[in-house]
Amino acid sequence: MTKRKVILSGLLLATLSAFVFANGSKETKTAPAAGGNKAVVIKVFHYMTQNTKQSSLKAVEEKFTQKYPNVTFENIFYNQGTDYFPQLQTALNSGDVPEIIMGNPSLYPDLIENGYAMDITSDEVVGKLGLTSADLGDCSYKGKAYAYPVDYKTWGVFYNKQIFDKLGIAVPKTASQLEAASKKIQDAGYDVWADWYKDGASVDIQTRIVVWTKAIMKGDMDLFANLMSGKKKLADYPYIKESLDNWATRLKYHRNDALSNSQDQAIELFVSGKCAMFYMGSWSIGDIQSKLVNKPEFKYGFFLCPVSEDPADTKMNIQIDDAFMVNPKSKVADWSKKFMQFWLTEGGIIWTEGTNQPLVSGASTNKVSPITKDIAAVKKTGNYVGYGQFTTSYTPEYTAAWRKGLTAWAENVIKGGKLTSTDAEANIQKLYDDIRATK
Repeated sequence: MTKRKVILSGLLLATLSAFVFANGSKETKTAPAAGGNKAVVIKVFHYMTQNTKQSSLKAVEEKFTQKYPNVTFENIFYNQGTDYFPQLQTALNSGDVPEIIMGNPSLYPDLIENGYAMDITSDEVVGKLGLTSADLGDCSYKGKAYAYPVDYKTWGVFYNKQIFDKLGIAVPKTASQLEAASKKIQDAGYDVWADWYKDGASVDIQTRIVVWTKAIMKGDMDLFANLMSGKKKLADYPYIKESLDNWATRLKYHRNDALSNSQDQAIELFVSGKCAMFYMGSWSIGDIQSKLVNKPEFKYGFFLCPVSEDPADTKMNIQIDDAFMVNPKSKVADWSKKFMQFWLTEGGIIWTEGTNQPLVSGASTNKVSPITKDIAAVKKTGNYVGYGQFTTSYTPEYTAAWRKGLTAWAENVIKGGKLTSTDAEANIQKLYDDIRATK
């Protein structure tokens, strides 16, 4: 397993009230105890804002409650980009820690080192999932597994098949082919991209296709560790600037609302047929599908975004998406563990059919989107790089700095600013230097 060492700081707000979930969103389901068994309530703390994921979580929980009527659930969710980390730290400070906690273990060293995450390295169910080393890296901390991995994600280009067919555009295999397709779409009077740069995750995934791929292929597994420690600078890795230049070729085909659109707004634009392409993660497939219930005529596809003139340079990026840690100090820890094992086995099909997320187990049905099946097929070919291969993750504060710098670069390009990619890289480096200077 991959060694990870991350310090959670910066976003941890010590002044928050000890009433951990006072400002969060709660949803409780009740069911009668049965068979004389003691009533059990499992609190699930997560940041799944998508409607399809929330409803699918409830469906898995309801199935479990049918099997074990004495068990009920309380779902508590926050936005990952604003409230999740602070509220979780408040939970740690108060001792009121939920039974099940969503997240990649490397981002929560305080949680693990204080004994609030169960060591599942030897868990029989996890052992039968056939996880790759990259998968294990995403659900581990310091060589031990702490999170049950449910599914994984990737990102790329969703495209409107009607527009592509009408204009005679084939799926681009090279960067120049994508550029030619974009120009042809624009010249035909269509908007090229449904962008959503209001959300920091959008700018991040635009650069990962170069940064992650090049770093892992070159063996720079300590990329993030070196940048956070100050051992290396962004300019020491040429593919950082390359990622900005590559993204800029897409940025120039923006809509006027590119900087103000949220993810949901961009999805609406795409399914309305106003935009030919949509750069997004696989986590949106379920939400896209849900909006097409009354639009059977709308057809869309998915392709990996080409990064050069050599198609072999284009590789799928994979990261465990929805993973959950179990609090061993909870009085109902055994039930929480039992539920997570259920989710990975019997509940897996319910989850993938509801969310269209590919399962780490590889299980699937004919009810999922063809795109979900295509993504799973690519993983089986091995033509991918996985985030878990890195020795460590960016901490929340470095993630925030990276995304802040990338958003500034997007705004510069969209508004016709004079910053070069070299300038943008230097600005992000200053943000990193400032973080270290305050520690």
